[in-house]
Amino acid sequence: MIKVIVIDDEYIVRKGLMATINWQKFNMEVVADAANGQKGWEQFLEHSPDVVITDIVMPELNGIELARKIKQAAPSTKILLLSCHRDFEYAQEGLNLGASGYILKTAFQDHEFEEYLKRFTEEIEKSETKKQASADSSTLTKVFYEWLCGFENSFSDLLKEKCQLEWEWIEKPFFIYHLNRLSNGDISVEKQIETLFPDITEKIICGQDQCFMFISEPYRPHFEQKLLEAKKNIPSLQWNVSGPNKGVEEWMNGVKFLYSQLKIEQQFKVSLKEWPDPIQKAVYLITKYLSESFSSVEIAHKVGLSRSHFSTLFKKSVGESFYTFSEKLKLSAACELLEMTSLTLQEIGEKIGIQDGKYFSKWFKKCMGQTPSEYRQTKRRKSPDNLTPVSYI
Repeated sequence: MIKVIVIDDEYIVRKGLMATINWQKFNMEVVADAANGQKGWEQFLEHSPDVVITDIVMPELNGIELARKIKQAAPSTKILLLSCHRDFEYAQEGLNLGASGYILKTAFQDHEFEEYLKRFTEEIEKSETKKQASADSSTLTKVFYEWLCGFENSFSDLLKEKCQLEWEWIEKPFFIYHLNRLSNGDISVEKQIETLFPDITEKIICGQDQCFMFISEPYRPHFEQKLLEAKKNIPSLQWNVSGPNKGVEEWMNGVKFLYSQLKIEQQFKVSLKEWPDPIQKAVYLITKYLSESFSSVEIAHKVGLSRSHFSTLFKKSVGESFYTFSEKLKLSAACELLEMTSLTLQEIGEKIGIQDGKYFSKWFKKCMGQTPSEYRQTKRRKSPDNLTPVSYI
């Protein structure tokens, strides 16, 4: 309910407004009234109303000074000025302070007054909707981070709810774009995206300089042009794309693969696109199923190559053997899990395909020169707000 206070030194005017207007029609409720500006200010501080209807000429504190104080304390408050004076200077001063409107009591018209109330209701409800959307977006982003890290949480349910209520496009072909290196000086990634891609609403911001954007198939050529224009402003901008996809499951698989792809490219300083298709597919499989311990024979079979051909092609493309590459991926994931989560050593070991917690500790120390517990103590980030999603899937 929208809270209103009415302030006027004329008792009949004040009580008449309160009694004759159908406030419920505008989802409003008069929570207080006052006979002068000073009392009105006290009522404002007590009730924090959304709308203030006030006379201009009053004892103790006039309506102009009251409006000034209210706007300084709560700029979003709607103020409607009332006066018997026809001199526009009174109203102009109030409007300059941020008042929303002005009505002469001597020429009072119900329909004019109600038009103001209707406008106030629409503006306030629109503002509340935006606030709620922002809060929902923040919650989704936080839970998305956790899900991307591999935590069991409510993200799947939130995603399904969002798809039912807003993301109807997910049942039609779409592409997933993972943008990174979006930061540009002191400008936040949110502001950067708002400036460069103002018409893209289907997105989730990820970390300090990344964002996932979901683009319908017909809109893709236009979006590609937008990306090229954006790169002129941010030369460091990079992106990878997955698609066409369709449905929630393909959305989830595509997002996770693109994120893991970025982490691999950063770690090995390469572009996966430069590798042959069988090698890209092999990397996708071992990244997606990091908790499995695939042999080169198994992966070679899955990508349609003989073991010897696969091993030779993998070494030539990646620069190291399949075994060494797999071990590095597992070690990288283990380090990030130790750094960014409170998972036990047993749980971390299981997530990278090592079922024995003791063996995981020995393996980790052999690779890093310190035990997992020592690594966690020295490397773990102090603030959870700074966490970046982990690359394992």
